[in-house]
Amino acid sequence: MDAASLRRVAAEDDPPKRLERRTQIVAGVQRQLLMAPIDDTLVPEMFDVLIALAPRMESGTVSPAWASWIYSTYERDLVKERPTGAPRRSHVEIDRALGELVAYYHIREKASPERQGFDATREWRDERRLGR
Repeated sequence: MDAASLRRVAAEDDPPKRLERRTQIVAGVQRQLLMAPIDDTLVPEMFDVLIALAPRMESGTVSPAWASWIYSTYERDLVKERPTGAPRRSHVEIDRALGELVAYYHIREKASPERQGFDATREWRDERRLGR
């Protein structure tokens, strides 16, 4: 689903606090990533993670491979740190956490191999130059 569809599901299901459609969507992602189903208490936050990842994928900033890694890493950390899902992170906190992962691993738009090589060389040169 695209970002707009995910936001629409969240808006339609939020007032009555229903989780059926969110659970189906998250379960589908879990199956695609060959991951075991998650506990229902974690579904709302993982659905929010999908909402935060979707625009990044649509814009090309995060590739599907990186998105699957970010999603699975976020879930692993969530289960380890807050197995009950409480307290649930806000959208802002989730965006910040994903932004930190993107920045830490230098996840960028797909570029040509030539451009990637140029950027890597420039980054290496700049790191060495700052030490003088």
